[in-house]
Amino acid sequence: MAPTSKHNRKLKIEGTDLPTAKHIPTSASCSLQDRKSAFVFQLDGQPKQSCIDNEIWPPVFKPEFLRSAKSMTPRDNDIFVCTYPKCGTTWIQHICSQLLTENYGPQVGQGKHIISFLPRLPPLEPLFNMLIPELCITSPMIERMGAKFADNLDTPRLLKTHFTWYNVPKNNSAKYILAVRNPKDCLTSYFFHNRNFKIYNYEHGDFSAFFELFLTKNIAFGNYFDYLLSWLPHINDENVLFLKYEDMCADLQQAIVRIGEFLGGKATKHVQDEAILSQIVANSTIKSMKKDQWRWFPENNLRQNIFIRKGGSGDWKNYFTLDQSRRLDSMYQKYLSGTIAEHWWEEEMAWDNLEEDIGIETDLSSISIANGCVNNSSASSRRDSLEDFQGDSIESTDLSLLKTTIQKYIPWRERVSSQSSSGYNSLSSSLY
Repeated sequence: MAPTSKHNRKLKIEGTDLPTAKHIPTSASCSLQDRKSAFVFQLDGQPKQSCIDNEIWPPVFKPEFLRSAKSMTPRDNDIFVCTYPKCGTTWIQHICSQLLTENYGPQVGQGKHIISFLPRLPPLEPLFNMLIPELCITSPMIERMGAKFADNLDTPRLLKTHFTWYNVPKNNSAKYILAVRNPKDCLTSYFFHNRNFKIYNYEHGDFSAFFELFLTKNIAFGNYFDYLLSWLPHINDENVLFLKYEDMCADLQQAIVRIGEFLGGKATKHVQDEAILSQIVANSTIKSMKKDQWRWFPENNLRQNIFIRKGGSGDWKNYFTLDQSRRLDSMYQKYLSGTIAEHWWEEEMAWDNLEEDIGIETDLSSISIANGCVNNSSASSRRDSLEDFQGDSIESTDLSLLKTTIQKYIPWRERVSSQSSSGYNSLSSSLY
């Protein structure tokens, strides 16, 4: 039985489990004739997912919760954090929580809640209790938890959603914070997200296979480009605040000020107070958030307790092949040419000249670190990710050689790109 405290809040989770079709050939279609049908499935080489009303969702989603979220009536002062997965959702939730709460800080965030899982038939004795991080309860994903759960929250409600504009509950008096991120970094982060979450059964997932899945509509929460296109006509709506993830990385304080002024009331007063604003900025850096991983998602749901993995911009270059980069560029133009988003991420998505990095394979081949990774990189034209080598053995006598190699072959712009969102330290920076 989980311990209780004055910070814990008793809640219960109910809902209907979906039938499961464990593994289906990749040629199979998950399209359903009956749009009210739902089931869990896993195509070969892909994450486990669910199909509900002809849409793809994570495998733990409940049809009744999802449908209730689509039809819920927002309150006038509701605040919706709207993103495609891995585009800054938790980051913005954390910022908003600080702006809306007096004296909010890590000591407040340590208040975990107890959720009781109940059987479907009497006697209704809890099967077990689970400690859930506060943010999952105080700022729930509406499509995961349902409208009834959100009804229990105090006003103003801070609600998270990955709904397209077509599905998101609408109220002209509610406020919507929309954040977007370039698709290459989004894809890369989403890949590691799927590998880390146990529910997807994708621990050994392959990047190339996930890349192909990302380009389709058969991925949890739907196609990235469909999501973006649904919101583009509304980014200048009076009750919508539009943010780019990359702009938040470049100037976090300015992003927080914009959010505070948009929310109004207490939030505006907080960003006008220099001391409070400075503290919120410090608490909201990626470096700071990485120290409190348990605050963002239940630990037992993750293979590694690393929900905040990296942050920043440009990590995709460590995993994409040149062909994959060109294919995603082509798809971007296909969907977004002629729209306001056509030129949004030209620099962030540009493929740099590979000749700059060729020498690193020769120098690193004499070092006893992940020789297999080096060889695979050469075969697939992938950029070498120094982060991949962190867990491997490095002889002390080789450190100076490795440092020299990094200085010589990794361009300055690429070395700092992974630290652009306030402090993620790569292997190269840790050697100085």
